[in-house]
Amino acid sequence: MIFFDSLNIYTEPSTEPITIAEAKRHLRLDDSDGEPAPTAPTVALAGGGAGNLDNAVYSYKVTFVTSDGETEGGTASDNVTVSDNSSDGQVSITDIPVGGSAVTSRKIYRTEGGGSTYKLLATILDNTTTSYTDNIADGSLGASAPTSNTTVDPEINLLIKAARKHVEQYLGRALITQSWKMKLPYFRDWAIELPYSPVQSITSIKYYDTENVQQTLNSSLYQLDSDSEPARIQPAQGESWPSAIAYSDTFSPVEIIYVAGYGSASDVPEGIKYATMIMLAHLYENRERTSPMAQNHVPFTFESLLSPFRNWDRHE
Repeated sequence: MIFFDSLNIYTEPSTEPITIAEAKRHLRLDDSDGEPAPTAPTVALAGGGAGNLDNAVYSYKVTFVTSDGETEGGTASDNVTVSDNSSDGQVSITDIPVGGSAVTSRKIYRTEGGGSTYKLLATILDNTTTSYTDNIADGSLGASAPTSNTTVDPEINLLIKAARKHVEQYLGRALITQSWKMKLPYFRDWAIELPYSPVQSITSIKYYDTENVQQTLNSSLYQLDSDSEPARIQPAQGESWPSAIAYSDTFSPVEIIYVAGYGSASDVPEGIKYATMIMLAHLYENRERTSPMAQNHVPFTFESLLSPFRNWDRHE
């Protein structure tokens, strides 16, 4: 039985074990369920004098960006040719498409002179501006335009997160690297067990001493046994836990912050990842208030896939 007063997420994972694209494939959703890619902008020589574009042929695409992701590159513009960059070496881009209410910004991509790969030219940080003048040399272009649409209803992002948290709670494991804060009423005489394996490292152990002053325990005074299930912290050889203030004087005087998780999405075992997709689909299919979710139990495959990974000591 793991012993603590409170346990709270300290730093959320920066990514999820399932991408939006993977979720859409598993749920059999196509790009029509997200923001549609933009139509083509209008392009022409700007007539503004010398510019940084080489004498060559260019084409442009636009993408929409939402809080969930970015569309694939939209319809390509007509070609525009710079013939003499010493007198007319800039391109005017007009009729830049405006997206729906979910669009927060747009990106313009351009081919290098005479090329076919569209690379990032500029980001428009609004959903209203419809013109831009291109005076950027090929060497200053950025990343290639995306080829898949990662925008979708924000509900999918919420369901991915909910599915991941459900799996973590069921397993007693953290999937993607994250930090947890655990508070204790006092130091125990034996090892302190940590929920949510695998534990990667200890960030800090803090406590209020008998003078009610918070101290940070030197990392040389304790050791982490990350091979145990669950992981344990115990005093280093020849050391003992310090004296903390009485529990009645300061609520939860001992605080441990630690990092747990397999790592990135590619480090999560395949069985756990697929079980997370099963939970995602279950939540998606039973997401409405009026659906008989209570009658639709989680598929047996979910438990079967997760059984080898479950931290049974934590669930006794």
